[in-house]
Amino acid sequence: MPIKNLSSRKRIPRLGKIRLGIRGKNPKGTEYPTAVDYFVCPDEIKKVYGDKPKRLNIAFHSDDIAEIFPQYYKRYGQSKGLICKGDGETANCVNTDTGELEEIECTGRECDYYHDKACREIANLMFMVLGIKRMGVYQLDTSSVNTIMNVNGGMDMIKNMTGGKLSMIPCFLDVIPHEAQVKGKKRIVHVLRLEPDINKIQQALLKPVEVLAIAPSPRDESKDIEEDLHPEGFIHSIKPTPTDLKNLWTIAKEKGYDELSFKTELIASEFIKESTQELSTEDYNKVMEELMVK
Repeated sequence: MPIKNLSSRKRIPRLGKIRLGIRGKNPKGTEYPTAVDYFVCPDEIKKVYGDKPKRLNIAFHSDDIAEIFPQYYKRYGQSKGLICKGDGETANCVNTDTGELEEIECTGRECDYYHDKACREIANLMFMVLGIKRMGVYQLDTSSVNTIMNVNGGMDMIKNMTGGKLSMIPCFLDVIPHEAQVKGKKRIVHVLRLEPDINKIQQALLKPVEVLAIAPSPRDESKDIEEDLHPEGFIHSIKPTPTDLKNLWTIAKEKGYDELSFKTELIASEFIKESTQELSTEDYNKVMEELMVK
């Protein structure tokens, strides 16, 4: 029998941390954080991406943004660790008198601790790095509002493309320069940008999903996966129509297909048939004749 409140809880292996800064020292030997314009990575990532990579090929293990990119207002004590975590409405905070955790109102940027820079927005990005022969996720912590907005926007864009799917979609994570106002002055800072790997997704339209070169999800997603990442390939999965054929030919030409090899693959995948109930050979010839004239 499973253990109540334990067996259903799972923890993805965390392989290490990736940072956007290093520890410097002043003439007195005191350490201080210094931002850099590249990812500070564990050795196994450096072997694949170099010592100072500015781009990582990544994928997420889950569709749940709360799991892969949790974001909270956080305040830490010098010796007690995290003492307050809130979402802008409600916070769990340690009572300094009793040591007990209490639920209080979270006022976000209106909080006195936020004004005193004791509290700030902190997000933790959890992701797999493609090409690394280890199963698990790396964590990147950020307090940059611009980075948080960029990553949230990137995730929204991916979900819009895939009908809500984030897990196992190949993405680029980049360190890019950004002009920001710092203490009333313009300054170049470096932030993160997340975007889907369009080339690999387009390749998946004409080939089996293995071209993504990422580990398959342990869940059976064959029933709810989006058409552009269907396990049987794009050609076999979509409902064939003349419009679909035109769109598919456009993609095929970009990938180097000629008309003969294109038709051969369509027949092999049963996209076109002699039946008039689906896209017939006659329909195909009419559409392709029109496209070739153009």
